[in-house]
Amino acid sequence: MTETVDPIAKARAAAVQTLLDRADSDAPFRALLLSDPRAAVVQVFGTDPLPGVTYRVVEEQAGEVAIVLPRRLDEGELPDTLLDLASGGTLFCAFLEYGPARPPKKR
Repeated sequence: MTETVDPIAKARAAAVQTLLDRADSDAPFRALLLSDPRAAVVQVFGTDPLPGVTYRVVEEQAGEVAIVLPRRLDEGELPDTLLDLASGGTLFCAFLEYGPARPPKKR
């Protein structure tokens, strides 16, 4: 069976793993991530990649397992953050004019 890889989910997982790795090795960063997740994200990535989104970080306690179930999107629905990124658009002619370099013509 072929598994479909969602590029958004893959990017999200990589970003979350980066934050978890940093929090695991840096106690002050871990405290910042718990108290002000947005500031922690900006500290790691240099920008807030999702300015309109609320970040929530939950620390598991002893004897507890936290499971995060991401919101399910309806078929065909794009999250607002992706719609914001698409607002500029690109013309097809840009690919024709600035596409990959063509090899020189043989004479």
